[in-house]
Amino acid sequence: MKMKYIKDKLTLLRTQVAIDNEILHFDINKIVEDVYMHILNDVYGWELKNANLLKENFPAIDLIDDTNKIVIQITSTTDTTKLKKTIQKFKALNGYDNYHLKMFYINDKPNFNSSSLKEFSKDGISKTDLLGIKDILEKVQSDVDICDKLYATLQKIFKNTQKDKISITIHGDVKGVVHAESGSVINQTIS
Repeated sequence: MKMKYIKDKLTLLRTQVAIDNEILHFDINKIVEDVYMHILNDVYGWELKNANLLKENFPAIDLIDDTNKIVIQITSTTDTTKLKKTIQKFKALNGYDNYHLKMFYINDKPNFNSSSLKEFSKDGISKTDLLGIKDILEKVQSDVDICDKLYATLQKIFKNTQKDKISITIHGDVKGVVHAESGSVINQTIS
């Protein structure tokens, strides 16, 4: 039951992002940064924080874990150009030389060919640094404690406010109200 709930919520979130991006509504991308921050913290035991809290529109990265020296770019773009540009911008940042870059793909995780993976490995990026929803589900399925923790977190995040709306709430602050059928953000408050 908990696994199905987790899978359903991750699928809903993924679908909402895909639909909004198809119709060029990118508001939801900022909202999901915080949602996935909590999900990744639960699943991997990281201490990620939103990079925009350090600097608005932080270049190249969305989430930072100073304890584990990890930075994450959350994206729905799966081409090699996106990863190359992210690596280039990340390398240009001062003070993050000892941090490890990972990508989290909201939609389908890319299936880069071996020559692209070889090129990325020169920059310290391996296939295991390219994360997606399937990776989350595999971790959840293999560990009951992770499943319980993520289930509780997702129950806090996804609260039905009305039958046709889904309120995405993080620690009591409304981050956005998403229309359930269209996936469009119809109200966004960031505090």
